[in-house]
Amino acid sequence: MTAMRQYPRVMDLENVLCKMTNTRSGTHVPLTNLKTSDFLCEYETHCFAICHCCDYDACDCEMTCPHNCTCYHDPLWNTNVVDCSGQSSLEIPSKIPMDATEVFLDGNNIKELQNHVFIGRQKMRSLYVNNSNVDNIQNRTFAGLNSLEILHLGNNKLKDLKGYELHQLSSLKELFLQNNLISHIANISFTSLKSLEVLRLEGNRLVDFGVWIFNNNPNLKALSLGNNLWSCKCRYLQELTAYLAENAQKIVDITDVWCWNGDAKPPQKKELNLNGTACSDYYADNSVIGNMLVSNYVPMMVSTLTGFMLILLALVVLFLFRDSLRVWLYTNCGIRVFSFAGTFEENEKLYDAYVCYSPKDEEFVVQSLATELENGHPSYHLCLHYRDIIKNHSERDILQHHAEANQQYIQCAPPVVEAAEASKRIILVLTRNFMQTEWSRYEFRQGLHEALKGCIYKLVLIEECSVVADALRDPDLRPYLKTGSRLQWGQKRFWERLRYMMPDVSHQNHKTRSQGYRKNINTYTLDSSVPNGNRTLSYPDKSPVLGIAGQGASAPPEYSTEVRQSPSAIRQTQAVAYGPDGRPISDHIYSSIDSDYSSLEHGMTAGRRRELRQWPPPPPLVDTGSAVQAYLV
Repeated sequence: MTAMRQYPRVMDLENVLCKMTNTRSGTHVPLTNLKTSDFLCEYETHCFAICHCCDYDACDCEMTCPHNCTCYHDPLWNTNVVDCSGQSSLEIPSKIPMDATEVFLDGNNIKELQNHVFIGRQKMRSLYVNNSNVDNIQNRTFAGLNSLEILHLGNNKLKDLKGYELHQLSSLKELFLQNNLISHIANISFTSLKSLEVLRLEGNRLVDFGVWIFNNNPNLKALSLGNNLWSCKCRYLQELTAYLAENAQKIVDITDVWCWNGDAKPPQKKELNLNGTACSDYYADNSVIGNMLVSNYVPMMVSTLTGFMLILLALVVLFLFRDSLRVWLYTNCGIRVFSFAGTFEENEKLYDAYVCYSPKDEEFVVQSLATELENGHPSYHLCLHYRDIIKNHSERDILQHHAEANQQYIQCAPPVVEAAEASKRIILVLTRNFMQTEWSRYEFRQGLHEALKGCIYKLVLIEECSVVADALRDPDLRPYLKTGSRLQWGQKRFWERLRYMMPDVSHQNHKTRSQGYRKNINTYTLDSSVPNGNRTLSYPDKSPVLGIAGQGASAPPEYSTEVRQSPSAIRQTQAVAYGPDGRPISDHIYSSIDSDYSSLEHGMTAGRRRELRQWPPPPPLVDTGSAVQAYLV
């Protein structure tokens, strides 16, 4: 009675309407439908009595309305509305009050919602970011909004939900995603929304999204799925219609749910029959059996294609790293892969390799290259051009001596050819010194060309980096650089690569062969009249050979030369010059290797090889005509 006496009685209270300026549900609401929290007052700034930081810029308990926004509160400050809508802002205001309960950001131009942009607003219950051109949501945008119940993201440009955008919104009850461009939703996107009651997905571009995952949201009461591009393919269509039939009371726009046959031209829109959907009714272009075949063969085709691509990738990798792979296999496993040199290999050779080099590089060749190959594992038998053939004299001196001693003598068997024929490999130490000395002489080049005819696989070039460009410009050397095996001194795994290019080492029955080596000295006649040094091989007659000085005439010489001249010329015999080692100077370049060189023991030491090279005192030179007979070792 006291209340009735204090306040007048409004007879038409049911017809009284209130104009709401801070709500999106309607501008005029009956007065009887309003709650105390709906009566709000506008504010610009407010500081509670218990707040002691209002004088500072960073104060969470100070309520300051953002620029160009309108803020309202109820008498008890339980409702705090921040309205920043329709401002065409490009970003979210940074000073939204911490106690804000409803925030309106709709009607702006916010392209992306950044991480932690709403952090600390634990009392926020409603958030409106709809119609703001949002096309991306970062993974921690809504972090800290533990009390959020209503989220409006409709009428934006979202294309997909990756699964992390709505994480930790356990109190969310209403989610609005209608009229976006969403074509993909991850299966875990709505897993954490255990309180979800209303979800709107209509007006998007969903095709084969598994709507049956909403069975994990037990509180879901209203679901909108209409106006999407749902697939008419048999398997998906059966599951979609089954879910719609079981949850028809939840689907608020079930009459707008259609399927689209995208294979038809133009795409065909088909209405769903929830009572008895047959695949043939909706996907008439292909039969059920065809769909089953496609579904069965697609995984197999994908697996086959994947396997083919992996094999192709492996082949490409093997091709790109083929040299390194072959060297690694040979070094670690002793296996030669894709090596065709062994097909033409002649095992019965005196030397494993003949090394050609400049005398200026002899220290490097002897102390480094030869030491490593002759003493390493496996060990190789090398013939060094200046150590084993031309030991103390240069070919220039030898040729000059022959020109003075016998004007009719013509070189016909260069040592390069004979040493190359007795070796499984020919190693050229290609340096600037080599090009200025050995390679500049016509005789050497001609001998090397002759030695490599038909057996280019024997050539191994060890290059100095600075000389490669000049070597490529040399017309005689360029073909060897293109076809031979090449190495650069100092490159990675140099010794492993060099050993891979060397022949396989075989040490069998060498001791037996070496015992008869000196007994099988090759003798043949060289006809000096043959042009360009071409030689004619003929067995010597049985006439006695001139004996070596200091021995009987019948003593078998280890090295001798006999030149047949006319009888009148015999009396004019000239002496032969000798080198410091006791050998004739001419022997240094015209000595050859016996055709039965395989009888020499490969395993003999360097000292033993030097012992076999001890030359007897020189015999006299006898001119017997144009024919020259040589005993070549």
